Amino acid sequence: MDKRVFKNRFGFYEIINKPTLEELKNYYAEKYYQEAHGSYEKSYSEDEILYFKNKLSQKHIIINELLGSNLLKTFLDVGAGEGWALDFFKKQGWHCAGLDYSEFGCKKYHDSCLADMLVGDIYENLNKLIVKKKRYSVILLDNVLEHVINPLSLLSSTRELIDEGGVLVIEVPNDFSAMQNYLLEQKYISQSFWIAYPDHLSYFNKNGLINLCREAGFQCKRVIADYPIDFNLVNKNTNYIEKKSVGKSCHRSRVEIENFMHRLSPEKTIKVYEAIAELGLGRELIGFFKPI
Repeated sequence: MDKRVFKNRFGFYEIINKPTLEELKNYYAEKYYQEAHGSYEKSYSEDEILYFKNKLSQKHIIINELLGSNLLKTFLDVGAGEGWALDFFKKQGWHCAGLDYSEFGCKKYHDSCLADMLVGDIYENLNKLIVKKKRYSVILLDNVLEHVINPLSLLSSTRELIDEGGVLVIEVPNDFSAMQNYLLEQKYISQSFWIAYPDHLSYFNKNGLINLCREAGFQCKRVIADYPIDFNLVNKNTNYIEKKSVGKSCHRSRVEIENFMHRLSPEKTIKVYEAIAELGLGRELIGFFKPI
């Protein structure tokens, strides 16, 4: 096991030496979007934009299946980033709000959503919403939970903001998975590439995420995965970790396959990804939770 992490009582892994809250705040406010780190590319192709919309559509389908029928359509995006979810849900008729440390991403891609953003320290803004007794029928944490110092604290705050009968949607990377461990054992990869400090401080699996959310007062209703792009790593010609030059082509293939599957049937695609999640596979996990 990598010496930089430990397995906590919930069953997922954490970085041992975490940054301070101030260090993390400065990192994201000053560097993350401006330097195009992580998934924040400078521009997106039409296929990538369609892919973003399709993945949000799949979430929306499951949300509508789980949501209480008498609730207002109010949506809070914690870590709104470039505003893709805000834009999607607004166009579906939802009343939206978004939180983030920076407005850089949203201003660049969805400036029409800037008025819905609260920019600054996410914890401070969550507390302001709690004091105002705001309630939301859907709260989204899309690739956020792995970045924060105390995931349980963040989830506890969302518990105070969600309507009874509402839905919490969490998307996180699926890390230290059976596939990743297999790749290491078979020497297809030479290191635990998914450990990305200081961007990622927690490394989730399905059961660990469910256990954490239960502690915060949420019951798991559905879990789906996404395209298992790490299957590419078994083939030396598509091993984007050991051969960086093929990374973009692997990404383009993933996007095209995901869009093709969605075009065939969003509902059946969801079933496929539920089965993949049951196997502990997929690069991402998307959990749908309701307050207990």
